[in-house]
Amino acid sequence: MLSARSCITAFRLLVLAGCATPGLWIGWQWFYGDLGAVPSEAVVHFTGRTGLILLLTTIAFGPAFRLTGWVGFMIARRQIGLWAFFWLLAHMLSWIGLDQYWDWPWIVKDMVDLPYVRYGVAGLTLLVPLAVTSFKRVRQAMGEHAWHWLHRLVYVSAALGVTHLWILTRADYLMPSLFLAVLLLLVAFRIVDAILHRQ
Repeated sequence: MLSARSCITAFRLLVLAGCATPGLWIGWQWFYGDLGAVPSEAVVHFTGRTGLILLLTTIAFGPAFRLTGWVGFMIARRQIGLWAFFWLLAHMLSWIGLDQYWDWPWIVKDMVDLPYVRYGVAGLTLLVPLAVTSFKRVRQAMGEHAWHWLHRLVYVSAALGVTHLWILTRADYLMPSLFLAVLLLLVAFRIVDAILHRQ
């Protein structure tokens, strides 16, 4: 049988593969011209969906640890959280570069005029301090209490991301509804868990 350490290593490698594989897929599709009539739009949407899925998965690792007690979820949570930030940053950069052609006056105008852009930018901005403080030395310097309070912003960021997707959607609301349901379930778990641990 695999040791506990080996299981955690294997899980981290699985997380790495799962987070990196979408990049290989979208690169392959771009190279062979299989991204439809508007490849740039496909890239923007794909990176955003991937980032939001990974962000919700990052949050879900907390309840997974609570329910199973397996420390591997907590060890890999920082890893998948950084991948979520990477994909959401790629989402914004692909929107700026592929969709807006680095036209900064127009980009700023969209940020001011379009609510879904404002929500998306705000959600990504909130992830910046979480990414910066995700490293062990920074966490130790901050102290556990302050660090945990800061990293609760991940829920706000995820809510902004879901709102961004919801407003952007025009017809089929199945996907944003699924994202919203998952987020509400994770928030409910966090609230119930906090209440139970205070008793």
